[in-house]
Amino acid sequence: MPTTIPKQLLLNDVLVDFAALKIKVAGSWCAVEAKQLVLLKLLLNNQGQPVSRDLIMDTLWPNVVVSDNSVSQLVTQLRKSLHDDKNTALFIRTVPRVGYQLIAKVSDAPSFLEKVTPTTPRISALFVAVGLILGAGLTLVSQYLLSPNVPILNYEYQSRITSAPGAEVFLRYSPSGRYLAFSQSNDQQSQFDLAVYDHQSKTVHSIKSSGYSEEAPVWSPDGKWLAYFRYDPISCDIRVMPVSNAIETWRLSPEFRLTRCQQSHGPSKLHWVDESTIYTTHWQDEQPRLVKYTLGFSPTPTLLDQEIVGDFKPITFDINDNKKMLLLEKDQGWFSVSEVDLTGSLKRNEIKRSRHSHAPLLFDTQDNYYWLGDDALRRYDYQGNEQVVHQPLGFIADLAVNPQTGDIAHAEGQARVNLYQIELDLSQDTPEILSTMQLSSSARMDILPAVSPDGQQSAFISLQRRGITGFKHIEVWLKHKQRKAANLIATLPSDITPKYLLFSPNGDNVLLADEQQNIYLINTFSRRLVPIISGFDQLNGVHWSQDSHSIYYQVKSARGINKQPQWQDWRYDIQLMSNTLVADNTNFETLDEEHALWQLNSSYLEHDLHVRTYLSRVLEHQLPLSQLLPSLELFKPAVFKQGIYYVLRQGHQLLLYCYLTQQNRNVFIKELGVYGYDIDINLNISSSEDGSQVVFSQVDGIETDILLHKAAKAMSQ
Repeated sequence: MPTTIPKQLLLNDVLVDFAALKIKVAGSWCAVEAKQLVLLKLLLNNQGQPVSRDLIMDTLWPNVVVSDNSVSQLVTQLRKSLHDDKNTALFIRTVPRVGYQLIAKVSDAPSFLEKVTPTTPRISALFVAVGLILGAGLTLVSQYLLSPNVPILNYEYQSRITSAPGAEVFLRYSPSGRYLAFSQSNDQQSQFDLAVYDHQSKTVHSIKSSGYSEEAPVWSPDGKWLAYFRYDPISCDIRVMPVSNAIETWRLSPEFRLTRCQQSHGPSKLHWVDESTIYTTHWQDEQPRLVKYTLGFSPTPTLLDQEIVGDFKPITFDINDNKKMLLLEKDQGWFSVSEVDLTGSLKRNEIKRSRHSHAPLLFDTQDNYYWLGDDALRRYDYQGNEQVVHQPLGFIADLAVNPQTGDIAHAEGQARVNLYQIELDLSQDTPEILSTMQLSSSARMDILPAVSPDGQQSAFISLQRRGITGFKHIEVWLKHKQRKAANLIATLPSDITPKYLLFSPNGDNVLLADEQQNIYLINTFSRRLVPIISGFDQLNGVHWSQDSHSIYYQVKSARGINKQPQWQDWRYDIQLMSNTLVADNTNFETLDEEHALWQLNSSYLEHDLHVRTYLSRVLEHQLPLSQLLPSLELFKPAVFKQGIYYVLRQGHQLLLYCYLTQQNRNVFIKELGVYGYDIDINLNISSSEDGSQVVFSQVDGIETDILLHKAAKAMSQ
């Protein structure tokens, strides 16, 4: 019979906290996934007895068909968390042909009460009372000592610094902490002006309003210079201006052109780490790279040299005074945060791994602490302990930490992301737009559109990042071409992060994939969300049968030769609601002579690579790769039988093109507005099989203000 398990207990010498989802191994606390602890509870409830793999699957994945490999992977993860080796198991033993058995010594979490000498009948009632009081106090102390020893800074909301139409982003404090530089968009959000907030006078000063776009300011280490990007319609420069005189005269300061920059995509931040060194990112070899600029002052700022540093591919990064770099990169769907010593071997020390990017990223003023933004303002230590400082009504676009006080300023706001559908006639020499319509409301962010093969229906994700209630709402909506309004067909649990949608050939069902390699089935008539595939680390080639009765897919299994992971082909039957192994030890399914590019979809692991490689090859004489490749990273293309729709970013302007494969022609379709600041959101295009119906995401505006949180006295948790 299942027993009541306390919130904390000891397994051998490992302290497990079920309530806080963490364990303490060798004196250090670390977070553990909830599913691992559910498995541990199941083993505890059957302590001393082997637990079958079938019971584990039925308990942890009720009403979901998963493979036997899911159990193996979860047990491996739990063993890793407990620092247990299956060959010399001290916690979990494998019982051949049966399952798993908990063999660890289980005891209550320690408390100081255990060390108190037992009372005797001779002790007076007074001493009994004193003992009880001391015992209660010692219990509280023990609970305090058993919790992670994490210094915590209290933060209190102080004020909003700006309140103007448009976006205030690219925040950066001066070394003295007095000034906060930022870029502020104009009314049309087509360009940015340079502004500085003076904490002493509590005034915003406009520094540069040239008619061009000045972005991503950064201070020199001595605070006497300000560098920034300047964009005009045909070029981009990195410029430097002196700011050592009175702030009221900075707008009159001369500018010095340091070097050209890449005009084809939005800027990353500049990092001025010492008098002669600035770091930023630069697209090279079809990927973002870390570039180092060496400066001279003779007598004005001059670029002496530039070089690519290491093999880093930064999404974003930060560098502190000790030349330690905090780096966010993406690899096979995972986002990793690493620390790198730029003065040493340049070796990555990974400190966080997640399915979500959580940009922006910033060092804290205290060593071994850093900040992450996006859906909440969070402060982390290198052990993974988290402090949520602020939950915005929308999202956090950028942040900056005052180097003198530890105060945190962040840009918080909303983005209007809507969906638009256009109908085209591709039979003409120049494609003709027959109609244009807005599919969705501007009240939320509507993303990840998918068009049915016949072009009659469009499904999409409607996302409210955070509302007044404090919750994140994610929904799936369906819009039929012949109907005026869209209909809600599914509301997603909060732990699902959608990745893509995929229509069945007959349009009756939609597949939803999330970032955790899970697949859900949504029937457009019954409007039920049913999980059908889960428990795999790698999932590839999800596609419908032509009769819409089956779903075929590939997964990795560790039951192959020499226990090496092998690909397997599986099939899900819609009518039987069951998964069946089709073939073991199969080849990885990818693009070849038998699979045309348009037959692949977003579920294929190499889909983006194939599309990017193909467009790079056919457009290399028409477009520079430094312009094309960042655009493909920002906006995912749509492949159909006769061609590929893709978006090209030129400065802040987004342009929709179509490359017609059979005619070997690249044609301009229409402008998609401006996109001045990158937000952590999925933008993509979807098309019907014949290319006549196209749906795309469009960012219709970003509104942010800058808020300030004061750092109070540090305390320990």
